[in-house]
Amino acid sequence: MFQFKLHLIRFCFTLFGHLPLRWSQAIGALLGRAVLSINKKRRHIIDCNLNTCFPDKTATELKHLAQTTAAENGKWVLESAHAWFGNPEKLKAGLKIKNPELLKAAYREEKGVLIILPHLGNWEMLNFYLPQEYPDCASMYKPLDSALAETLIAEQRQRFGTLMFGTDIKGVKQAFRHLKKGKLLVILSDHLPSRAAGVYAPFFGSPALTGKLTHSLARHNHSATLLATVIRQPQGQGFEIEFSPVNGLHSEDPIAAATHLNAAIEQAIRKAPAQYQWGYTRFGKQPKGVRNIYGK
Repeated sequence: MFQFKLHLIRFCFTLFGHLPLRWSQAIGALLGRAVLSINKKRRHIIDCNLNTCFPDKTATELKHLAQTTAAENGKWVLESAHAWFGNPEKLKAGLKIKNPELLKAAYREEKGVLIILPHLGNWEMLNFYLPQEYPDCASMYKPLDSALAETLIAEQRQRFGTLMFGTDIKGVKQAFRHLKKGKLLVILSDHLPSRAAGVYAPFFGSPALTGKLTHSLARHNHSATLLATVIRQPQGQGFEIEFSPVNGLHSEDPIAAATHLNAAIEQAIRKAPAQYQWGYTRFGKQPKGVRNIYGK
């Protein structure tokens, strides 16, 4: 049964991966809005996050942003079919790369390059782009609870040669060795970690438990640190990948480093706030005495 479901999902995603991108995005937007109207828990999380992060917006503006966020998140699902199963030449033609010279210069230093990637736009497109330019690149990922989704996503993320390291002890050791060899490593740095694995730092003005792993990796070999964003362009015109420097991650103080990290991610999100994954409980673990924004 597992293999049957896997083949069926592959077949469906392959179909979407060969549709015009504009069509997939339109269907995804409809699905995203439908899920928001049905899934009250997800809507509650999005509303709580937006109210916390954008206190200056009116109720009408926040409602519109929530609806747009749902549509953009829905687009991500079907766009990923293009990244995983689509035509490589068409994918490449739809990418605009901004500041690639920053990555090239950092890579030439041979101290390793740590690329920080937030859950913004469609980060799957970076997994398509990087291994073609840097065949020794690797990416860290948080294993999924669903064995079916884990199998599908892991195999497709490695489609073009990206090495995948889990966030368990084995994967972390692999990541440190990878950077030590002067190679390129991508990490999604806005997950909610365990309390033991994080420190509190401001994110949109509120305390957010922030993982210490990014800081440890950056300091390990004094590797260069860059932020990458993959912003969706309108009307199915593709994606813009932009690289920008992140300062402060070599600090000895993990809280100072986490503050710099969150500030860089926040700045990126403000460029396209509706394209961020506001469905995460980013503020789910608050310091003692601080109100949980999501309620009980």
